[in-house]
Amino acid sequence: MSKILKAVDAMVNSEELITDVKALQETLFFKYNQTYVWSIQKELGDYFLIYYVNHSEVKEVIDSIKYMPNDPGPYISYSSKDYKSTESGDNFGELYQIVKEKLYNIDTVLDNIISGE
Repeated sequence: MSKILKAVDAMVNSEELITDVKALQETLFFKYNQTYVWSIQKELGDYFLIYYVNHSEVKEVIDSIKYMPNDPGPYISYSSKDYKSTESGDNFGELYQIVKEKLYNIDTVLDNIISGE
């Protein structure tokens, strides 16, 4: 299994370390383990996961994309279509769902429904 798939598995299995989730159009940005800034988006059935190399804050990345869309700084991009044949290729989709649920605070909504509030 490649390192990126192991990292995606780790993020999925430690979702409590996903914080500072924000959206810019169809892209979801987040911080992992209070250190690493990532984004994920779904496009035509594929997921694109991007790590922003020299950034430590989600707002910093979003601002650089808004104001200098052709130069968000160095990044590394991964596409789920490159991992479709592996058993963990669908973890990109699971990660996307976790990040999206955090954006809308779904855990609190579901906890309130379950507890009858």
